[in-house]
Amino acid sequence: MAQDFALPIRRVILPRLKADAGVTALIPAARIYPATVPANPTFPFIRYGASMVAPFRASGLDSSAVTVAIHAFTKDITNGSGAITMTAEDAAAKMADAIGRAVDDTTLALEGGAGKARVTWTGTNLLQDPDEAGAWHAVVNLRVEVAG
Repeated sequence: MAQDFALPIRRVILPRLKADAGVTALIPAARIYPATVPANPTFPFIRYGASMVAPFRASGLDSSAVTVAIHAFTKDITNGSGAITMTAEDAAAKMADAIGRAVDDTTLALEGGAGKARVTWTGTNLLQDPDEAGAWHAVVNLRVEVAG
């Protein structure tokens, strides 16, 4: 029977993002959240999206593939005097690139020796955030395969 690795994968991807210098140069580690984000979060921030799990039934292994999106939200970046130094659209693109670079083509060991997760970046969408004026939203899509 195949195993659902969504939770163990989240438990290795979030710390990976929080420890990556390229990501934390743009988003402080304290603003990298699981699916639940505090009310009125400070921009920019990252939220781990819902996972979709598919078993590897034909393999006969205790394995699965997980598709997950990492969501990054930002507004215009300003300097101390309030002048825009980077537009929200450009900041979202930079955040997406940093997230992809932090995890693409990596193999992460799952807790307790439960296997290894092979992470592949599969694409990014940049969107204006309809819920927040002036905000942009990057959706970084990942496919993670675990051979248990």
